[in-house]
Amino acid sequence: MTQVKEILARVDRLPAMPAVVQQILALLQDPNFSFSQLLETVRLDPGITAHVINMCNSPYYGLRQKVSSLQQALLLMGSQQLMEIILSGKMVGHFKKGQTGYRLARGELWQHCMATALLAQTLGERLKYPDQPTLFTAALMHDVGKLVLSEYVAQEFKQIEQMVAMGQSFADAERQVLGLDHAILGGAVARKWNFPENIVAAIAFHHNPGGAAAEYRPLTNLVALANLMCISLGVGAGAEGLAAAVYPQLLKEVGLRTRDLDILMLELKDILDHAADLLALAS
Repeated sequence: MTQVKEILARVDRLPAMPAVVQQILALLQDPNFSFSQLLETVRLDPGITAHVINMCNSPYYGLRQKVSSLQQALLLMGSQQLMEIILSGKMVGHFKKGQTGYRLARGELWQHCMATALLAQTLGERLKYPDQPTLFTAALMHDVGKLVLSEYVAQEFKQIEQMVAMGQSFADAERQVLGLDHAILGGAVARKWNFPENIVAAIAFHHNPGGAAAEYRPLTNLVALANLMCISLGVGAGAEGLAAAVYPQLLKEVGLRTRDLDILMLELKDILDHAADLLALAS
């Protein structure tokens, strides 16, 4: 229990989430938000403005004309893609470091989180999930708890590894050894950063979607499924890849069949290429 208190105290000492990210997330919760509100919010952070314009003018996006303003970026890219660029640009610094406890080299956690976000988005489009920006954000941030828990996992890795070898999931082993897992801890981080409650729930329960409140379960299910698919293919899986499975019940809840999953797996290569390109651009 003392160790759990120590870990949670680390969450309290984390730096605040950039104000502009909090404001963007608040906008996403308002179904009537306007693009002008988004632009006004982004303009508060000159660094984001420069990042957006730089990204839009990169060969990756292949725009035919030079972007010189946020207004132009919104017109050419669309609000969804603009939000992705903004949120990923502000969060990449947190995720790029190596996480030794999870056997993740520099950049691997970010690649996994970005791939999970892009795959969740693909799932959401196929299943007509109504709030794509929130889905992207929740999936992008789903492993934020690893940023705090990594050093504690490193100290107890041998015991966790033994439990996984005996058939337990990595998250279950974390809970038994450390008193909590990276998902629950991630929920605490998200709440500390004033994330909306639906995103907090999706992060906290992405290894146990059934534990989320019914109103948050559709979002949590999609994040959980995208995460498991990426782990099963070894995308930034690290030590978590020692035990990963796609649960039939989860497929049933989101309304997919196994053959749908096979088709999505074929699309995953393009998604991974997209994630790698975005990582390179952000570096």
